[in-house]
Amino acid sequence: MKLYAENIRNVSFFSTLSDHELEMVAKIAFVKTFNKGFMVFEEGEKRDTLYIVLKGRVKVSLYDEDGREYILDIIGKDGFFGELSLFEELSGFANVMTQEQSDLLVIRRSDFMRLLMENPDFAVSIIRELSKRLRAANEKLKRFAFLGVEGRILEYLMDIAKKSGVKIKDRIIIENVPAQVEIASACGCSRETVSRMVKSLVEKGRLSVLKKQYTIRPVYEPNVN
Repeated sequence: MKLYAENIRNVSFFSTLSDHELEMVAKIAFVKTFNKGFMVFEEGEKRDTLYIVLKGRVKVSLYDEDGREYILDIIGKDGFFGELSLFEELSGFANVMTQEQSDLLVIRRSDFMRLLMENPDFAVSIIRELSKRLRAANEKLKRFAFLGVEGRILEYLMDIAKKSGVKIKDRIIIENVPAQVEIASACGCSRETVSRMVKSLVEKGRLSVLKKQYTIRPVYEPNVN
């Protein structure tokens, strides 16, 4: 499994590990392939596994009492999920489903805990990353609380751009942008509103659209009203 050491290094969770430690993690990992539409996790399900996306995309979402879906995140190559379940058995807070055929690198809690016990530096690195992710989540919630719909949509697109966009001069290009219904679910509005706001951003020169490719200007001061 040394083959996957560099994939593991690309994940912020493991980025500070030495080559030897990466190889140790790679040795306890294995690959599983899931077809499109496979429910990897269901809300409330007990979990004991970390997944790293080698190929494909997965969707993290919740459903309200009326069956409406709210998309929390789209995770692509080198992204990961299920990390908290490596420390203790937890009930999943959301659903995770593949959006296309996906190859996932799998690490189970029992093997991971052994590595933590044997490698204190590894344990410290993991704790730091958990703290960083918690701060980022809190900042995102605060930003969304004060943004208007247009701002939330651009913030959502910027998050995708940071994860998988290609920067060219003062622009960031996003390939395969989520469907407008997915953007609507993530930003708490209707698909029609997303369509109007995207058109508004295009008119303002903040965004250009070509089929499923969006080009964004990073400098933006969203309307908070």
